[in-house]
Amino acid sequence: MKSLRILLPVFFVGLIVAVIVYWPEISGALNPNHSCDICHSVHSAPGQALTNNAVVEDLCLSCHGAAGVSSLKAEIHTNTTGSAYPDFSMSCIDCHDPHDSMQNWLGGTNLKMIGLDQDGTDLAKISTPNSGIRDVVFESRGTDASEPSLYSFADGDEDTNGTYDGVCEVCHTQVDHHRNSTSGGDHTHYVGQTCIDCHPHNSNFHPSGGGSCKGCHDTAQGVRRAITSDFSLTSHHVAAGTVTDDDCGVCHYESVDGTNYHNNGVVDLRDPDDGTSSTLITFTDFSRNTSSDTLESWVTDVQDNFCMKCHDSDGATATNFSGDPLQPFSSGSVNVPNVYDRFNISNSYHHTIRGAGNNPYCVPSATNGSKVTMESPWNQDATHDQISCFDCHGANGHGNSNQRMLRYSIDLDAMEAGSYSQALGISIDSFCTICHKASVYVAAANPETAGSMFEFHPGGLSQHAASGSGGNELGCLGCHAGIVNEGGIADNGAGRGNIHGGNFTWPADSNSSGVISIRFMLGGWLNGWNYNASTGYCWGGTCGHGKNAKTYTR
Repeated sequence: MKSLRILLPVFFVGLIVAVIVYWPEISGALNPNHSCDICHSVHSAPGQALTNNAVVEDLCLSCHGAAGVSSLKAEIHTNTTGSAYPDFSMSCIDCHDPHDSMQNWLGGTNLKMIGLDQDGTDLAKISTPNSGIRDVVFESRGTDASEPSLYSFADGDEDTNGTYDGVCEVCHTQVDHHRNSTSGGDHTHYVGQTCIDCHPHNSNFHPSGGGSCKGCHDTAQGVRRAITSDFSLTSHHVAAGTVTDDDCGVCHYESVDGTNYHNNGVVDLRDPDDGTSSTLITFTDFSRNTSSDTLESWVTDVQDNFCMKCHDSDGATATNFSGDPLQPFSSGSVNVPNVYDRFNISNSYHHTIRGAGNNPYCVPSATNGSKVTMESPWNQDATHDQISCFDCHGANGHGNSNQRMLRYSIDLDAMEAGSYSQALGISIDSFCTICHKASVYVAAANPETAGSMFEFHPGGLSQHAASGSGGNELGCLGCHAGIVNEGGIADNGAGRGNIHGGNFTWPADSNSSGVISIRFMLGGWLNGWNYNASTGYCWGGTCGHGKNAKTYTR
């Protein structure tokens, strides 16, 4: 209620005058941190209400802007590309009373001068873009400020009074989170916390610049899962598993341009060699359907234009946000493994990532008696002659609960440390026979007729398989691309672990003629391997079978 108050008398130069003063019945003192002349001039002020600036935003930003005296920065709240709202703009004084913090409708006093007397009730309110004049309550920053979440930026109606009146949610009707009603959206998105940590004033309250990648992505929100915990899994990108916002920027263009790419409905992976958006790889839900012989477009896009541009001879050459771009995910002393060159189709052996394979035993052919030696859908009829990185490795590039980010659990660390067991060999066999038929290579009664080049794979014969009494403790890796070298050949280390591909040649001091080791034959038990026409020979080393193991001749 407004009223007139009359003060009598006032003496001035011998005259008695009545001074009539008009002010609100309820009136608090102006904010003691502001002097009137900071904003107003009595004479010749350019703005309405005698303000020092004709444009109210310029007046506010003279202190609260990048060029102002305050450390704070602010912008007008507007829409940007991708907003569900039509074009709109909200000024500073749509949310803030420049003179003082007002009482809200629940009886408390709002912080940060939030709310104005919009309708003569002397209560803090906001004139919203499309919901009329609404009460606003803002008494707490939130739980991350060590204060109660009740009456914070957006508390999700924690007091259960049926009103969403937080300073952020009071206006929203079309956003994904914290609308001012129960119609659509959700009220769980970081409820009760400080919204401007991720949605700062200086980016129009859109999620860019002021927020932390880790701060937002360390917990699940809606359909988005928690991310940062992935870097603490058994295998992971990022050294020591301690991910930083800078690490996110090595891969994600959202970290480079948060205004246009963050929260745009897709994941935007940037080119790790030039760091630009010119060859962005985008997808919504990355997955690999290994029951199909068709490689998904996003799988090959990510593999060829992203993974392989890091895992090549020069690593990620783009200038990243910190550290050496060659080593964004290593221990800092070991460069990213160059698997791109190992997949070169000109190599004598390679898995079929960059092109079709050269092993006639992986597709029905005259060489193997037209036998099917691969599980469906891999190379059943030559229609699936290429695979992807994600046929063997998990699709989550952040981390994996298995070693080497594999899709199957194998304790390769134990093997590398010299601790072998039949159970370990069986695990390796189980992983390899996801693609290569177990009925041909580890369980066939007669591997020769099943299509294998060698006749001594099964446990029931010479124990080349891991299963069975006295089984091979290295499984398939006893002969194929083993990560250990039990054969006593010094140069075998050059081919150690080259399961992706390579050109290892057995040296002259082995029981080999020194020919290129095709078919990945450089495993942990071997001393040599030779291939002559349609006959293959291997020398056993630890296996000790001498020069007597050979294939049947086709």
